Amino acid sequence: MPANLTPQYLEAEAKFKQAKSVPEKIKALEAMMAVIPKHKGTERLRGQLKSRMAKLKEELQKRPAVSRAEQAYNVKKEGAAQVVLLGLPNAGKSNLFTHLTHAPSEVADYPFTTQNPIPGMMKFENLQIQLVDTPPIQMDRIEPGFPNLIRNADGLLIVLDLTDDPVFQMEVLLEELNRMKIRIGDGDPACPLEQGWVFKRAFLLGNKADLKNAMDGLRALESRFKDEWMVLPVSAREEMNFEEVRKEVFCRLDILRVYTKIPGKEPDLTEPVILRRGSTIEDVALSVHKDFAAKLRYARVWGSGKFDGQMVKRDYRVSEGDVIELHL
Repeated sequence: MPANLTPQYLEAEAKFKQAKSVPEKIKALEAMMAVIPKHKGTERLRGQLKSRMAKLKEELQKRPAVSRAEQAYNVKKEGAAQVVLLGLPNAGKSNLFTHLTHAPSEVADYPFTTQNPIPGMMKFENLQIQLVDTPPIQMDRIEPGFPNLIRNADGLLIVLDLTDDPVFQMEVLLEELNRMKIRIGDGDPACPLEQGWVFKRAFLLGNKADLKNAMDGLRALESRFKDEWMVLPVSAREEMNFEEVRKEVFCRLDILRVYTKIPGKEPDLTEPVILRRGSTIEDVALSVHKDFAAKLRYARVWGSGKFDGQMVKRDYRVSEGDVIELHL
């Protein structure tokens, strides 16, 4: 006997597939169970839903309580992506953060000014990227929750003071990241990671580039690390290379922008749909409205197609800047 699932069920199922946290999955699963048709054709599926619900609730109960210190590092992601700033004391990280985001942060000439993570939004063209300023990293002392903040981020900005032995600073940061089982690079990892390790894309900001002897530090940093990371000299006071910072951050994020249009009308290029690289037309439809994915017949694409307005199927992979016209 066919299941004959309703559009309401398919919408709830789409929300479940997109849910990231256990509570979100439980909420979506409750909606699926509430609207699923009750007949013999769905008997097996209803049993699977109940089993999945039991496992999710068991997982939620097993999770350890989060301390107040860990809660401080639980920064909710907003915007197109989340990028965390890392540095040693007095690297000028908070000053850069304030100038890039215009968000308030503690800035002073003494170390350890920033006590807790502070989020702010950095504008790049027609989207917003969340930057998170963090307390300076200290040798052999990692605050509870700090590793999870870095692990959950979409990318990292490593801030180094060019006037104070930046090579040593970088070596300290790499050692502390290794203690957290976090490996960083300027591209994809060269080899598979060991169990428990994560890889994050990052690039280096050589700060205080306007000060005396800064270029000596830059040359030393490039000589040591140029084959592994891009090193961009910056200055918070002069706002030097800020546009390059924004551009390079976006290029290292695993995201792309597409735009939707209504048949017969021009697309709104000020409101992009943000997707992960490798996303398909079906993902575009899901981001617009859950019903679209279920009802989608085909789409037309301008940009990456063989010709403008090419008709494509739901499994077609979209590219940066594509304009998509969905047909139900």
